[in-house]
Amino acid sequence: MRKNINVDWGPTPTLTRRSFLLGIATGAAAAVAPAAVARSVERLRHDPDLTVLLADIHINGKKDGEHYQPGELRKTIEEILTLDPLPARVVFFGDLARSNGCVADYTLARQCLQPLVDAGIALHLGMGNHDAHNPFFEVFPEYGRLTRVPGEVVFTVDAGAVDFIMLDILGGDRKTDGSCLSRAQQDWLAEALPRWKKPVFVCSHYATWCIDVGGRKLSELLVESPMVAGYIHGHDHRWRKDFVHLNWKSPRIVKTLCLPSTGHWGDIGWALLRTRGGQARVSLRQRDFWFPIKDSPEPGADLELWRLNTLENKGATCTFTLPTA
Repeated sequence: MRKNINVDWGPTPTLTRRSFLLGIATGAAAAVAPAAVARSVERLRHDPDLTVLLADIHINGKKDGEHYQPGELRKTIEEILTLDPLPARVVFFGDLARSNGCVADYTLARQCLQPLVDAGIALHLGMGNHDAHNPFFEVFPEYGRLTRVPGEVVFTVDAGAVDFIMLDILGGDRKTDGSCLSRAQQDWLAEALPRWKKPVFVCSHYATWCIDVGGRKLSELLVESPMVAGYIHGHDHRWRKDFVHLNWKSPRIVKTLCLPSTGHWGDIGWALLRTRGGQARVSLRQRDFWFPIKDSPEPGADLELWRLNTLENKGATCTFTLPTA
């Protein structure tokens, strides 16, 4: 059940000089002065209704690999740390690793992400098609203890007014069973989602059309589950709003949102989700656009189009109405 709502969103979390300096100091001090960082964190204010959404970091930890991506990730982290107030959490939508997910990738990623943890921001990391379970668990062993499905990275996040369910698209085989989800994960989701008690965002790395649940399209389960507020994913490296539905006779739709990359190719940036008054609004913070690479573009690259793509997405938002029981 949904109702018409007019929401006063109030002031948008801002990038201030005070918070900028504090954020940079927190990130820079993390490696050398944990006690000083802890004292600074005590003075930081976190908004429980703010969630940062990140996707497609694609970080390469190998010594002979590409090194521009850690810098782009650090730019994103610096921007997040300048928010006033700070977000309570970061939810990541997969492809933490550059290509095939090795220990070096995740080790470097953990180092880069540490300033967020030092600032008291909770991290929730999902899996993408370029990730790999075993090396990820070696560097992030806590996910092996928190998962809803043993051996996979399937978790839920309590974000106050909403929940997030993060699916793991590495467990299945689309060639044999038509789904990126393992059978155990499909069974868990099919049982849990229709009975969910509060507004929930279902999330994964892939769009809905890649995922089946119990021989049916994921989109059908989303539409038929009354507390689903929306579906959010990564993989396509672009800001894109859409919706799914059962058929042309059914009035129920579920909005979907695709997130930009933090700096690999396509739309470059991150998003901030804020809940208030029965709605959740996602604001895009786009920093750049390039394809396929930023440095030394291929001959014929339309740099003016890259610039226009960035400008056109400035200030873009996507608003979800939260269902009520």
